[in-house]
Amino acid sequence: MGNDTNKNLYIFSKNINNNNKLIPFNVKNFEVGNTKYFPPVSKEWKNSIYVFNNNTLKNLPIYDVNINSLIKDYFNLQFNPKFILNKYRPRKFKHLSLNKIYISKAEVKHTNLKAILTVYAYNREKISLLKRIRGLRNSFYNNVKLLLFKNKKIIGDPNNFYNKTIRSLLHKELILLRKYKLRLNLNKYKFEEKLLYKLNNLIIKYYNKKVEFNIVNMRSIILNSDLFTQILSLKLKNNKNTPLKMMNIILNKVVLPKVNRTIEKSSMVKSIDWNLLENKFKNLNLNSILKENNLSELLNNLYYNVFINNNLNKNYVKIYEIIFDSIKYKNMGGVRLEAKGRLTRRYRSDRALFKVKWKGGLKNIDSSYKGLSSVNQRGFIKANVEYSIFTSKRRIGAFAIKGWISGK
Repeated sequence: MGNDTNKNLYIFSKNINNNNKLIPFNVKNFEVGNTKYFPPVSKEWKNSIYVFNNNTLKNLPIYDVNINSLIKDYFNLQFNPKFILNKYRPRKFKHLSLNKIYISKAEVKHTNLKAILTVYAYNREKISLLKRIRGLRNSFYNNVKLLLFKNKKIIGDPNNFYNKTIRSLLHKELILLRKYKLRLNLNKYKFEEKLLYKLNNLIIKYYNKKVEFNIVNMRSIILNSDLFTQILSLKLKNNKNTPLKMMNIILNKVVLPKVNRTIEKSSMVKSIDWNLLENKFKNLNLNSILKENNLSELLNNLYYNVFINNNLNKNYVKIYEIIFDSIKYKNMGGVRLEAKGRLTRRYRSDRALFKVKWKGGLKNIDSSYKGLSSVNQRGFIKANVEYSIFTSKRRIGAFAIKGWISGK
């Protein structure tokens, strides 16, 4: 027993007698690399919320389903056929029509006072209505010119000719033009506060807080995975459309940037970035930094001089470049489509089909080729990839469409 206690005391005294050096917290003996790019939380989870009571989180999945259906039905609103003197169209044909507003699933960012809903929209209805209105206007003016050319020798006031002859001959075109303008105005008001407040009041009942909309109009369906999976499922409801043909139509819209693949996939040589504040100064104490440097010159050199010739006029082009360069995954890297289910052309219970098409790639350039570390979402999902799934059914059974879109 005595020997054991002596050994323990020896080990204890040996560790105490070590002359450990005290290093201040502000002094750094190693170089710091660039901060990892963290994508927005709403991209990882559709609801970004933190609450003390976990029971309030149980209803969020149901709220998401109800709110997404509310938003979708709101943007599919149409005039009563009796109001615009139009023929009644069954609900089935309205649902299968491609000339409408396509909406992605809402990304909700919660704060203490309000919930910010980000929705991506592709306004196909507006494009088709403007095209029809231009065609009607051109035909209308051409018909008027022909009538004027045939009736050059008019007896009386030419205004009587405009009021009577043109209105009687072009009555149908005028009515159709007014109908299209009414529908175009309704399409416009859906994105404004004139009608959005009604949708706002319905969503407030779910969250019991203020609701703010952030609607992003997309120029192409390829820029959001929710949009092209939804459109592809509508196309495949028609048994005459084959999956591979419809997939090729969507993938043909994908425009990938022209880059040198050899340089892009080459591994990056890790070096010290001396532009970072942590690498420029070993001691990050503000007093020690200001002893040798002027504060205004230091900040201008570190955080980009956006002033023109040291004047108060800001170079907004430089500010735009700084902000845009700080965003990662803004260029398209690739698109992948999968279709699986009852997709045979014949109305019988054949085996389920499985079709895959892709263009580009889904790999993360930084982690796969350059040897740089990148962030994963939810533990395994890549930060540069957006994924969506859309289910639907046909007469012979159900099917699902999966879509991936990657950035680089």
